[in-house]
Amino acid sequence: MALDGVSLSVEKGSVVGILGPNGSGKTTLLSVILGLRSQNSGSFSWFSHPNGVIPRQKIGALVEVPNYYPYLSLEDNLRLSTLAKGIDQSAIYPVVDRLGLTVNLKTKVSAFSLGMKQRLALAQAILGNPEVVVLDEPTNGLDPVGIVAVRDLIRELGLAGKTIILASHNLDEVQRTCTHVAILKAGQLIASGSVPELLTAEKVAILEVENPDVMKGFITANPSFELLNQQNHQVSLLFAENLQSSDFMNLLVSAGVRVNRLEIRNLTLEEFFVRLVKAKGK
Repeated sequence: MALDGVSLSVEKGSVVGILGPNGSGKTTLLSVILGLRSQNSGSFSWFSHPNGVIPRQKIGALVEVPNYYPYLSLEDNLRLSTLAKGIDQSAIYPVVDRLGLTVNLKTKVSAFSLGMKQRLALAQAILGNPEVVVLDEPTNGLDPVGIVAVRDLIRELGLAGKTIILASHNLDEVQRTCTHVAILKAGQLIASGSVPELLTAEKVAILEVENPDVMKGFITANPSFELLNQQNHQVSLLFAENLQSSDFMNLLVSAGVRVNRLEIRNLTLEEFFVRLVKAKGK
């Protein structure tokens, strides 16, 4: 089963990252809500439209294999996209400029690199100024400069009030750009919520200790602290957000742990994701 009881609501103006290991159902989910695949059961709706009605004029998408004609130029490919969307061809040029493709307007797409083809697909997705943009791995094939450009584009669209739904393996970029995340595993939704809420429920303590054996004993005696990593004198622990750093330090001192350095920070999205997916696999 590709998707199993997934229930999710996306609010207008939010930027939602759909995360999950390979085969978790991310692309299938996006394909169903765009009408590219049919579900066996369940329902979805866009805006106030009835179940399954997709207002295509309001939605731009890049999902699975981008659609383009390699023997045509970039400009001609985008002209076909404007005809399909029923919009004026003048919409091409600001979008191409935004994605840094103006110098390639007359170039045949067959000569494009993978990254340039990805930029073309992004241009097709945002043509016509849609209210919702759905993206499947939008940074695939892009170099670091291209990744930053896509990040800036997503932020710009978000600030303009657009709703963005994107599936990605790039957890750092998702944390930088998304307001909300939904995590899938084996077709099931295992976590969802705003990024700040998910990443501040627990804290990470990074310590440098003089007596690692005593630290090991402290962890064994206090199972509420989850060991993330320990390499000799360097230790990373997870603990509840409501515990104050001063109280934590007092516990360590009382247990005889000699601490040279202590840093407390929020979880990164990568740490949250890996820990959650591993836990759900047990």
